[in-house]
Amino acid sequence: MPDYQPPVDDVLYLLRHVIGADKLLALPGFAHVDQDTLEDVVRAAGRVAADVIAPMNEASDQEGAQYANGRCTLSAGFADAYKKVCADGWPSLVLPEQWGGQGMPEIAQGALSEFSNGASLAFSMLTTTGRSASRVLEAHATEDIRELYLPKLISGEWAATIVMTEPHAGSDIGLARTKAVPQDDGTYKITGTKIFISFGDHDAADQICHIVLARTEGAPDGVRGLSLFLVPKFMVNDDGSLGEMNSLRPLRIENKLGIHGSPTCEMGFDGATGWLLGDELRGIQNMFTMINTMRLEVAFEGIGVAGAALGNAIRYAAERPQGRGDDGGDGPVAIIEHPDVRRMLMTMKALVDGCRALGLECAAQLDLSRHAEGDDARRDAGELIAFLLPICKSVFSYAAVEVANIGIQVHGGHGFVQDNWAELYLRDSRILPIYEGTNGIQAIDLVTRKLPREDGHAFKLWAERIADDLDRAAGVEGCAEIHGAVDEGLALLTDCTRQLFERLGGQGNDTGGLGPRDALSGAAPYMALCGRIGLGWMHLRMAAVETDDPLRPEKQKIARFYATQLMSDVPGLVQQALSTADLLDDLPVDALARI
Repeated sequence: MPDYQPPVDDVLYLLRHVIGADKLLALPGFAHVDQDTLEDVVRAAGRVAADVIAPMNEASDQEGAQYANGRCTLSAGFADAYKKVCADGWPSLVLPEQWGGQGMPEIAQGALSEFSNGASLAFSMLTTTGRSASRVLEAHATEDIRELYLPKLISGEWAATIVMTEPHAGSDIGLARTKAVPQDDGTYKITGTKIFISFGDHDAADQICHIVLARTEGAPDGVRGLSLFLVPKFMVNDDGSLGEMNSLRPLRIENKLGIHGSPTCEMGFDGATGWLLGDELRGIQNMFTMINTMRLEVAFEGIGVAGAALGNAIRYAAERPQGRGDDGGDGPVAIIEHPDVRRMLMTMKALVDGCRALGLECAAQLDLSRHAEGDDARRDAGELIAFLLPICKSVFSYAAVEVANIGIQVHGGHGFVQDNWAELYLRDSRILPIYEGTNGIQAIDLVTRKLPREDGHAFKLWAERIADDLDRAAGVEGCAEIHGAVDEGLALLTDCTRQLFERLGGQGNDTGGLGPRDALSGAAPYMALCGRIGLGWMHLRMAAVETDDPLRPEKQKIARFYATQLMSDVPGLVQQALSTADLLDDLPVDALARI
């Protein structure tokens, strides 16, 4: 397995010069954190990823999780690495101090998430579900449940899962059939089968707390009839010790393309005891407590895997001699000297750098939505993060697949075999556009819910932010190409958004007979268009900062490449986003389905 080298300097550049960590840390909610502490955390996160998590990734991929006799066990070194990470306090980094967390800002978690996912995507999924479940319990559990469960969940001593999907339903959660029957003691008996449950069972923690969507008796059909429950693997005694096992078990684990170290379980609940979280029939709303955490985490999973694939490709290209150089000398030169390899590596680097910057910007907005001074400031940050997160989840996950795929091409034939690990990143990354809401669902959510909300307020906020940064960067030396590309791109995006908005019925009367289905037909390319502009916005900010940081010239050169090579896609994406439904519907279903 190649050594994983976390991009600590790139993250510190963003925190110091682009994201405005100093202003964020000045907020009252972070009075206990200063810039030096934040940067120490980033460096330490890099060390734990490289020294503790990365070394177990080879066994995680090759051995994978195993299922036997109704139990799952993890690959060699996995449980030990998890216990080490927990002992050092990493699962509690951003969780509330009241329950044993450290209350650090989400920008710190962003750095940790990238490094951890770059070291091992399968490993990082275990800590993500525990953090997400903690957010749900904090918001919706009774005080007794919080006191009993939260400290151990937050420390990582206990693990958690998010249990939603059923075999017949897939992404259509409203079709869920799992039943919850009330008992005289206030608990519920949960019965049903769930699939695709990451870390549904394992041997890294003594307790697993399942957060389960189920339907109570007499509840209406669809998502309105779902409620949310805490269903532990083991019953918990009043003193916090573990009692008898609950009536649930893993039925099998999936044989997957990638993330072999993560046991993806089919789970059976046979009258298992559960506790209602929040009000009955508000399961989906209560589950959304963690939606920002999960979507942002998947975005950072994409950044982490893409960054690892980039590093692997760069190291190979710098060491692989082949062909002659431009000077026509006798000996072979490293392939990193060849123009086409340079083009591939620059494409990878431009995508990774842009995604990392936009991911940390989203983390900062999430912090502001919780801690900014003034209701309006918190509301605007909340609106902006709600708009940007589906874009980041989708764009970053596709970027991870693209970067990993290019990485294989850089390796040539050696990328197609397993010796150099290039194919691992493609196998692992392919799940990212699928889970936590497929990218198609993210595009639908963006266009039909986020875009028209409050008369397009969130998009207007974002466009104003980009316009302000364009004004600040005007005339800055070394930024002409990226400034021009973002300026032109924003104008095209704004006009495209206006037309989609009209199709949705939000504004304007002259739509030419076009309607919501026409808007939906262009939702995915509109998402990609937003991503191209969003990454360009961040490249502009990285290039235009006034600093003598030695990384700035590098960022300006990467921004120039992004502007000339990748922003050239913008007109085509606009055309695709404004395509109409007749383009998709013209071919009848029976003809489309003909084999």
